[in-house]
Amino acid sequence: MMRFGVAMALLVGLGSCVTTSPAIPSNQYDRRTAAEMFSAGYEGIADYYVDAIPTDAIALGALSGITTLDPTVLYAHRGDRLIVTISGRPIAEFVTPSADDVPRWAMLTSAAIDAGRSASKPIHDATPEQIYQVAFESALRKLDRYSRYLNIEETRSAKAFRIGYTGVGITIVEREGHVYVTSVFDRSPAADAGIAAGDRIVAIEGQSAEGLTVAKVANRLRGLIGSHVRVAFDRNGEQVSANLERRPVIESTVHARRLDNVGYIHISGFNRDTASSLEAEFETLQRAAPSPMAGLILDLRQNRGGELTQAAHVSDLFIDRGTILATKGRHPRSDQAFEAQKPEMTNLPVVVLIDTGSASAAEVVAAALQDTGRALVIGARSYGKGTVQRIVDLPNDREMHLTWARMHAPSGYRLSRFGVFPSICTAEGNTDLESVVQGLRDGRLQSGEAVHRRRAADSLDEASQEALLAWCKGNHPPSDDDLDTRIAHRLLDDRDLFQQAFNASYIALGDRPEIKH
Repeated sequence: MMRFGVAMALLVGLGSCVTTSPAIPSNQYDRRTAAEMFSAGYEGIADYYVDAIPTDAIALGALSGITTLDPTVLYAHRGDRLIVTISGRPIAEFVTPSADDVPRWAMLTSAAIDAGRSASKPIHDATPEQIYQVAFESALRKLDRYSRYLNIEETRSAKAFRIGYTGVGITIVEREGHVYVTSVFDRSPAADAGIAAGDRIVAIEGQSAEGLTVAKVANRLRGLIGSHVRVAFDRNGEQVSANLERRPVIESTVHARRLDNVGYIHISGFNRDTASSLEAEFETLQRAAPSPMAGLILDLRQNRGGELTQAAHVSDLFIDRGTILATKGRHPRSDQAFEAQKPEMTNLPVVVLIDTGSASAAEVVAAALQDTGRALVIGARSYGKGTVQRIVDLPNDREMHLTWARMHAPSGYRLSRFGVFPSICTAEGNTDLESVVQGLRDGRLQSGEAVHRRRAADSLDEASQEALLAWCKGNHPPSDDDLDTRIAHRLLDDRDLFQQAFNASYIALGDRPEIKH
């Protein structure tokens, strides 16, 4: 059995290590490079994670992930020793550092993995990326369900959604060995060329795309700004070709249309262009209107979130004063209050549609507009994510997303677990437009019931909380012609009924702010 003492010297900066160390092939494990990786990850968790977690617990969690590569290899922390065994036989022993010594635990993790590699063929044959992925996934799994390690494709996809990329402006999916277009971004090269969802990619630059993965097709479509790529498509048996110019593109997250006298805006996510796109789409709605609009429907159903600052900017378009959101965490910079800073984009009455697929940034907007008296919320309760993730860039060009703050609505309640409850719940048997309208008129359907239940959630016992989590729960795909939208449209048409529902909702809140007209 080998015995090791962990080196006492601190790791040097990551940049200098890259330039002074001999080049290591990317498919070979190197203890020094691995120590830099684990140091970056452990330091990110120590600095930014919402709760204080001892570094030794993170490191031991990472090492337990290595065991998934070979279950016969185990890492046991006993006293001040870390013992590595294979099939119950000790093969290495290390002296452990203090619980929060990030550099030394990073070096110990790297050395312990190397010890396992020396005795285990599955661990020895694993690529560095495979080792990092199982280690970080295991370590982060012990924190919460939203902190995660992203592989290279997930990192590229996340960056592309947040900030855009240079390409042709399509999303693609693989089905049975073929790659199909699933959506086309507005004002993108693909949109300009008439490419449509459902088109199958047949060839790129004259080379067959059959059998290629989505990742390989995406890589061939991307390139330098201004360069061109020739793509052949099959559209229901017809061959369609396009010479597409690669341009900076970003996914369209805002889609608007008129529903007679009401504006309907669906927001599918929040990236860096969402707030400005919303302003532009709203102006287009107003210019195209033959008559003034009676109100606005903001559809956030199945919106999984995105950039927090964009959620605050979108909320600010409708709120002229007051708090939009508060975030609270362990890091000093995680404690923030987002305040309304600019005049409202419109003073039209607003209905927000949410469902149990509405999460994170979407919950921020729904809670802000509900709590500040700016919108009536209809649908099902939201997901209840309620946390903010910080992005940590790692030396291997991957990302780690860490929960670093919890979100609080303007009225003070946490958005986590229970989420936002609608003023009018349509997930509990209210399946007919006329019965909902009549129920509101005669008082049988209390528009403040769901809000009242949400505000009392934290004072309930565990059994009652579990029952509440099962109440007003439902997935309602975004649509401009379903029950939620039709209810919203009817209320915006009937100002007295809208006011009645609005007032009841805010009596449940314990507040009755001025209602916007």
